[in-house]
Amino acid sequence: MTQNHGETAMLAVGTYTLPMPHVHGKGKGIYLLGFDTTRGQLREIAVQEAVNPSYLALSADRRRLYAVREVDAKDGPGVSTYELDAPNGTLKLLNDLATPGGWPCHVSVDNELSLLLLSNYASGEVLAFSLDANGVPSGEPVVLSREGSGPNAERQDGPHAHCALVSPDRRHVYLADLGVDGVLRHALNGAQGRPDTTPDLFLEAAPGAGPRHLVFSRNGAYVLADYELASSVRMYRLGEKDAQLVSEVSTLPPGFDGESAVGGMRLHPSGKFVYVGNRGHDSIFGARVDEAAGTLTPIGTWTIGGRTPRDLAISPDGRYLLAASQDDGFIRVFSIDQQTGGLTDTGYNFPIPTAVCLEFI
Repeated sequence: MTQNHGETAMLAVGTYTLPMPHVHGKGKGIYLLGFDTTRGQLREIAVQEAVNPSYLALSADRRRLYAVREVDAKDGPGVSTYELDAPNGTLKLLNDLATPGGWPCHVSVDNELSLLLLSNYASGEVLAFSLDANGVPSGEPVVLSREGSGPNAERQDGPHAHCALVSPDRRHVYLADLGVDGVLRHALNGAQGRPDTTPDLFLEAAPGAGPRHLVFSRNGAYVLADYELASSVRMYRLGEKDAQLVSEVSTLPPGFDGESAVGGMRLHPSGKFVYVGNRGHDSIFGARVDEAAGTLTPIGTWTIGGRTPRDLAISPDGRYLLAASQDDGFIRVFSIDQQTGGLTDTGYNFPIPTAVCLEFI
């Protein structure tokens, strides 16, 4: 990647490329964008064509980028591994793995454990793959499945895994299942990094809340979960054998009575602020994270000027927040007040069709 545009960061964007039940995909694949942190602006570097590469994950050494292929079981879902050459702004396909289940919607990776976690929304399971020496998922996965449903007949007819992450201490996998209204914990078996198939902890949500995404606090003592159907965020203090709910906030302003559902959730690099997209209210909600007190305190809600803020990203220097308007096809850039966490709309948009995931490289 040349430096004559002043970029100090690169952004990978996963998109929908096919018609979906909830959106008509218009993207081409994975977009690589240069981000100028002086001006807060983006430019296109390259596009890697792919089928519905909706969610992305970056390896710790920034040499591998993983992308789901979010399609129905009959259409060949999977996960692709790309070799990333950041200086030259290129992706090279190393491996394309067909995976069981349907509609994989999230992927995460832990390189220390050589473990990749793929969440299947439609069929409900999480697939835990070992990575080989080249960083490619291989062998048969450990399958983390569960039974159950929720009161929302349309969205909670059965399990719907939406996110799975390895805990900072690398002793557990935590997963959010929208369909069964719970965050579950699975123990990891030592250095092999293979999760137990039976969970050892179930954090029950309010009926119909629908857990979506998880982030861990910077000190690793808490996990934050956003709840898609309830438009809320919970903060749990993690213990040896259990977890305690210590704080909960709504992502919507008082008095709002329309339909809305949360999207992506991102923690500021300082660990002091967390941000969530509201799809329907079409805004970004922000809260202060107090690790000492174990509290979440709302700091504001800001409109993005477009429909369906599907995902957010925060620049590595913590100065900018980027919000993807899935249905209006752009990324909007906000500046972040480093003291208060408040957002200011810079007025800058960059066109990207049906963006689903934003991942800074």
